[in-house]
Amino acid sequence: MVSSLKNINFKDLRTAVDWSISQLETPRQKRVEAVRQYVGNHYAVGGSDKRVPTNMLELAVTIYSRQLAARAPQVMISTASPSLRPFARNMELALNQIPEEIDLGTTIRRAVIEALFCAGIVKVGIASNGNVVMGEDYGEPFVDLITIDDYFCDMSAKRRDNIQFEGNDYWLPLKTVQAMWDGKPSDIEPDDHTVNGDQGEERAEGVSTNEGADLYKEKVWLRDVWLPDTGQVVTYGVKSHKIIRVVDWDGPEHGPYYMLGFSDVPGNLLPLPPVALWRDLHELANALFRKLGRQADAKKTVAAFSAGNEEDVEALRKAADGEGIKYNGQKPENITVGGIDAPTLAFYLQTRDLYSYFAGNLDSLGGLSPMTDTVGQDKLLSEAASSRLNHMRSETITFVKKIFKALSWYEWTDPVRERIIEKPVKGTDIVIRSKWSPETRDGDFLDYNLDIDVYSMQDDTPALKLQKVSQVLNQFVYPALPMIQQSGGQINWQELLLLVSKLGNVPEISDIIVFQDPAEQQAPQGNPQPTTMPTNTTRTYERVNRPGATRSGKDDVMSRVLMGAGAQGSEMAAMGRMVS
Repeated sequence: MVSSLKNINFKDLRTAVDWSISQLETPRQKRVEAVRQYVGNHYAVGGSDKRVPTNMLELAVTIYSRQLAARAPQVMISTASPSLRPFARNMELALNQIPEEIDLGTTIRRAVIEALFCAGIVKVGIASNGNVVMGEDYGEPFVDLITIDDYFCDMSAKRRDNIQFEGNDYWLPLKTVQAMWDGKPSDIEPDDHTVNGDQGEERAEGVSTNEGADLYKEKVWLRDVWLPDTGQVVTYGVKSHKIIRVVDWDGPEHGPYYMLGFSDVPGNLLPLPPVALWRDLHELANALFRKLGRQADAKKTVAAFSAGNEEDVEALRKAADGEGIKYNGQKPENITVGGIDAPTLAFYLQTRDLYSYFAGNLDSLGGLSPMTDTVGQDKLLSEAASSRLNHMRSETITFVKKIFKALSWYEWTDPVRERIIEKPVKGTDIVIRSKWSPETRDGDFLDYNLDIDVYSMQDDTPALKLQKVSQVLNQFVYPALPMIQQSGGQINWQELLLLVSKLGNVPEISDIIVFQDPAEQQAPQGNPQPTTMPTNTTRTYERVNRPGATRSGKDDVMSRVLMGAGAQGSEMAAMGRMVS
């Protein structure tokens, strides 16, 4: 709903916003520097000015983003009121249509990556005449990613619930802004496009984009400011300072902005990003590796001859491999200069292990290699390493829950939106189609006191599904199989093997095991001779103990050898084995 500013001095507001943006200069710059390290030297003209041969940041970010937001989220909705549970179920079916419609999975994954570098911020709303428009389709819900380059908030506050304002910058086509403006369209002029911030600060997009873009359509640089006290959103031009419009907020009480962070900093608004903790070891490891590369390039092996032996030297130089020559002088010697420094290489290996340690044991989280000689020990290490991951996953799920609560509010209060939902009939293949609209909703939104559970965000590959099937069968089905059979239940082995062959990508199973129709099975003819088995059988178990070949173990042996400490014969034998 369009309105006017309520007891707000626009000049004071603009001054406070500019001051808060200036306080974000360092976090923004640190993020840009980290992005340069992340993309390396070969991504674009604005990438790292030095080579990044061992890109540990990219490795950690990829592992964590896959662990935290591999797939689009889905929700389960429940309510304590029994009479409202059918309507809550309908809302669940309606909400689960949204992620695919607005590509929510991609937005959440990008927000997680932003949270690893600084903070993940999204703006949630519904595109309508009475709300903030950023180019979405009219009447559609949206969840837009807002990077720290565009985001700002009241940096004088100590907690987010005490901020007096927050908002973001964005670009819109000139004609769209003129349509939002109540005055003459000619009063709104386009802005010169820039990849720098309002106060000249560097932005992450400058890594791959230069200044002076040739735009297809002219644009205007706008700024939205959400004011919690008055419940208003003020939109004005970043350069022109013209108030484009002021609207009364018609959405959840929390406002349109939601932030994801993984580590709170006492007395500060912005979270501590994991990449800030990883960068020093990443840069140190790459500096050491570049030094080792220069040492390897500088290594030379040359033949040294005694003085006064020019004819023999020339004959040796011209001779082909395997050719015989007359040589009367002193036998030449090979002289090797330069080469990789052993302590430096050992230090690099230690730095790499420290990075994995401080990043939450990447070898275990990413499945890069077994960390110990036994599966049981690896499982224990993986569970211990996941304590940090579990905390980050909990923060991500809480973040997504808030988003879905906002989306559920918009879905419930939308006066015109209609959806077709499909409800399967339990125990049958029948699906009932029904309409989800304002007429089919019962009660007030607050009456439901909804409990929203988010799931399906983790990776769910066919291999993991096969593992889950095996786990369910071993833990629940096989132990209870006699009772299941007494109750009339049985395992459909044909369907089970088809599922295993599909998930395991082994279609040959259907050729190896063939099921016949019961009508085609015939009784055996005559009196078949029973198959005789030996009365006594003998089995011999032979256990061979070999030292394991793990990456960390091989690095430890290599470090000791390079430092002159030596290693045992079994450890040197493990150096020749592949890491499994």
